[in-house]
Amino acid sequence: MGMTDTYIHKIYTVADQGDQREAYDDWADSYDADLGTNAYKTPTRIAQALKQCLPADQTNPRILDWACGTGLSGSALQEAGFKDIDGCDISEGMLEKARAKGLYNKLFTTPLGVPDSDMFKDYDVVAAVGAVSVGAAPAECLPAILDGLKPGGLLAVSFNALTLDDKTYMDTLAREVERDDVSLEFSEDGPHLTAEHNSKSRVMVMKKS
Repeated sequence: MGMTDTYIHKIYTVADQGDQREAYDDWADSYDADLGTNAYKTPTRIAQALKQCLPADQTNPRILDWACGTGLSGSALQEAGFKDIDGCDISEGMLEKARAKGLYNKLFTTPLGVPDSDMFKDYDVVAAVGAVSVGAAPAECLPAILDGLKPGGLLAVSFNALTLDDKTYMDTLAREVERDDVSLEFSEDGPHLTAEHNSKSRVMVMKKS
């Protein structure tokens, strides 16, 4: 098992959230290189899905890159033409790496657990790239984000293969998609980590009405 596999395995198996924060802090130095080695496709897929789903008159949406990690997702968003991006994460170690890239208007640390819905109300878009998933944030984060979005707001989120097989996450997704004030604008299964693991993820964009 290589170093990349060691960190990925640790993230997927750690149970305690405090230990999870420590695991992400430890991974920060090699995170970009590890996921680069694994050909991490999901951030670009999320950015392209957002471009497809944005209203034509919304050329510069205010985006929160939630659980942004080292900024791989922010980099993909910027490459897709998005400029007004804030980022947040539970790991200060990850945020230090993101800060050095100069991609974000502001970066801030978030508490462990389910976020306060109010933190999303000022954004047009929330991107949660590999964030609401097994090994990362709990399923309850999905309704918390959608509750906080303003009318017309978009949530772009990805579920990796482990998450797609997890009943708790899939039941939560089904409930949220069935809400009267939420519509599923985009859903596509495709490549996630394509080098060593050849794994898949589902990219989705939901709209709040």
